[in-house]
Amino acid sequence: MRKSLRNVARVMLIGGVGLVATQANAQLKVGKNPTSIQKSAILELESDKQGLLLPRIADTTLMTSLNPPDGMIIYWTASGNEGFYVRHNNKWERMATKASSWDILGNALTNAATQFIGSTNNFPFIMKANNKEGIRIDDGNVTLSNKVTLSGIAPDATNTLVDAVIVDGTGLVSKRTLTKAAFSNFMINASAELNHVVNTDNGTDYKFTDVNVAGTSSTHTLSIATQDGTKGVGLLTKADWKTFSDAAAKSLQVAAFSNTSNANGLTIDNTGTNPTIALNAADATHPGGVSTGLQTFGGDKTFAGKITGSNGLVITTGGANITGVTNITGNTNVTGDADVTGTFHVLNTTKLDNTLTITTGGANITGATKVTGPLEVTGIPKLGGVVPGGALDSTLLLLNSSNEVVSKKLPLSLFTEMTFTQNHAGTDLKVDKNSSTNVVTVSVPQADPSVIGGLVSNASQSFAGNKRFANDVAVKSTVIIGDTTNAANSTLQVAGSVSMSIKEVTGTAYTIDASDYTLIVKNTAAVTLTLPSAAGAKGRIYTIKKVAADATNNLNNAVTVKATAGQFIEDGNSVDIYNDWTFITVQSNGVDTWYIIKK
Repeated sequence: MRKSLRNVARVMLIGGVGLVATQANAQLKVGKNPTSIQKSAILELESDKQGLLLPRIADTTLMTSLNPPDGMIIYWTASGNEGFYVRHNNKWERMATKASSWDILGNALTNAATQFIGSTNNFPFIMKANNKEGIRIDDGNVTLSNKVTLSGIAPDATNTLVDAVIVDGTGLVSKRTLTKAAFSNFMINASAELNHVVNTDNGTDYKFTDVNVAGTSSTHTLSIATQDGTKGVGLLTKADWKTFSDAAAKSLQVAAFSNTSNANGLTIDNTGTNPTIALNAADATHPGGVSTGLQTFGGDKTFAGKITGSNGLVITTGGANITGVTNITGNTNVTGDADVTGTFHVLNTTKLDNTLTITTGGANITGATKVTGPLEVTGIPKLGGVVPGGALDSTLLLLNSSNEVVSKKLPLSLFTEMTFTQNHAGTDLKVDKNSSTNVVTVSVPQADPSVIGGLVSNASQSFAGNKRFANDVAVKSTVIIGDTTNAANSTLQVAGSVSMSIKEVTGTAYTIDASDYTLIVKNTAAVTLTLPSAAGAKGRIYTIKKVAADATNNLNNAVTVKATAGQFIEDGNSVDIYNDWTFITVQSNGVDTWYIIKK
């Protein structure tokens, strides 16, 4: 597609990013006033005597072999083809100039045989407005789409025959000669008579009949059948309508409750003036309603609310399972099994002739309790009534290996009360006991170059000897290295040289780890470097540089730096380095992304 050179000037500037912004990853200003840049420009060039010079290519073969993307711009210097070219649809297309483009304000034509708008190959030429097709010229044939409006057509007042444009079902336009009366008289079935009569009759179906009398009149009969049950289609009579209306007036009525059981639980009666429906009583084998008399129900029933009975509760079989709190104030005779899983409150004497099993809730006994048989406690026992012994008592209760409680006498000297204290005196750890005062003193000195070993305090301290840490070391404030006299003026200050890890990668694949910093990639084949997870590595920095492995500077031997699965390098998953002596520096956000901070 050809574009005006004026309309692609800005595209050329943007394309220059790849040529001059090799050390930037954001906005770039080149030329005058470097601190002033337009907000809307990713690249801005400013000069009074210099311009943008794009690559001048004599032969595009080498560049095309690299599969350049659409939008790339070059200046082709080949004789006879000089000019700007843009990559479009995998081809180099020359940008149009004023001499070969069509101006929307019109053009001054000089040769009707050679100057035109359209295509020179067998491909349709389409004209659109509001992105809707209006005219299509395909192999010389013209197709008009949507509405067509013709203006400036003069009326014909003299001829009795006129030419009309007819469009058939396929959209083909043709000409037909018709009488002028065809455009002024009422016509039915191509009849142009002046007098027309429309009649109706009771036919057998829908039908329209024409009876033409040449030169005088035409009769048109519309037949509509009356529906009598034999017609496929017909009108409804008034008598039939009244029958439907009377039937609709007979509404369904509700009859009195029936104490007789019914398999359906409902009875419908159609013998009266209006049909009735009645609810039947339920019994042990039939569904239905609840009456005020004696009834027996079948199947299990569950009540979500409270049940109140005024004449007792009789349960003949199956027992009763009560899971909530139950208060019984009268006499209760339990002849079968009774399982109580909640609180069971007995106000008077209770005699149990068999085993008592309490599954949940426990048992609180406030009165005197006598156990004549073995007592087995599997949980933690609590003894609230143990009497304290005197000052000379030395008998202890101990639990042996068989979980039996036994008593044992010990000398009182084992129970001498001791007092412990501490200080930071001395040059090493020391424990001292005063027999007369029964005081034990633990002395732990604070670390200092003069002590053998001591504690690290929260005060300022100095340490002697080399120190190595097998695991992480965290410093909250500042660190200075190479100077023990002055305080650090930054979070980290190095008073001397700095050494960082550097590694040369010669293989085709390498996984970067926490021990790396600078990676030098030197290989005559493509290489893939995989970054570690950004999570948990907030602020970590890596620099990856591609260097020449031979003199060819082969751009196909790309160094691909990629993130781990599910993570990102800025808005993608990987970034490629093509040119030798080119590098990128990435830094982790500590979550899932590595950002390019320099390239």
